[in-house]
Amino acid sequence: MSPQVKPTNPSAVEALEAQGERYLYGNGVPVNCGLARKNLMAAAQRSSAKAQSVLGTMYATGHCVTRDLPVAYRWFAKALHQDPSNTRYEQDLKVLWRQMTEAERQVALNKAQ
Repeated sequence: MSPQVKPTNPSAVEALEAQGERYLYGNGVPVNCGLARKNLMAAAQRSSAKAQSVLGTMYATGHCVTRDLPVAYRWFAKALHQDPSNTRYEQDLKVLWRQMTEAERQVALNKAQ
């Protein structure tokens, strides 16, 4: 499905995001990084700011994925774009920016464009 596709059923997107988090943290199901990532990516591609933020956290910490700060930055930036009044997403971006090297910042900015 194309990343530009908007959900026809917002509750379905919320369910994808919630299921992704359940698999990510093992809430009521065994931890399954593959299913967590699959569900979160599907929700993120349907403009779920929460899923985008969770993916940012995953890449920032290396939980269930290879740690990649520029990719984390991109996900947090997408989340903030979806929900510009969310101060937590804004703060996550600032914290991540301070953690990145100059080279990582350049990669993050190039990916963000």
